[in-house]
Amino acid sequence: MIDMKLAFFVWVAMVVIAIANGIFGEKVVSPAIGAYPGHLYRVGVACAVIFAFGHYYALKTAGGDPWYLGPLAAGVQWFFSSLIFEFLFGHYVFGMPWQKITSEYKIMEGKLWSLVLLSELVAPVINAWFLKR
Repeated sequence: MIDMKLAFFVWVAMVVIAIANGIFGEKVVSPAIGAYPGHLYRVGVACAVIFAFGHYYALKTAGGDPWYLGPLAAGVQWFFSSLIFEFLFGHYVFGMPWQKITSEYKIMEGKLWSLVLLSELVAPVINAWFLKR
């Protein structure tokens, strides 16, 4: 079943938690364990939250044929919503320069934020697949 309204509200909840995770990670975790371990902490927590919400979405929308269409649509919506939000909100609200925003996606430099977006894309589908089995 495809429920894009539910997918949007789940995404909003994830954004609120992600912002809180980012603030906590920057203010508390990174000063205690260092900048890069703090980055790893933020990415790990964000991915765990996304998979938890992906499970919730899959439970609420289970069923339908083919089984993967609803979760895939939700994952694509989450992915692009986050990308747009991060770039527009980050630049125009937080005043971050474009270079700073794009630097978070440089995997070869150890920046793992791309894994968060990948998690958003695949979490609903993986969870729905496990529920289907």
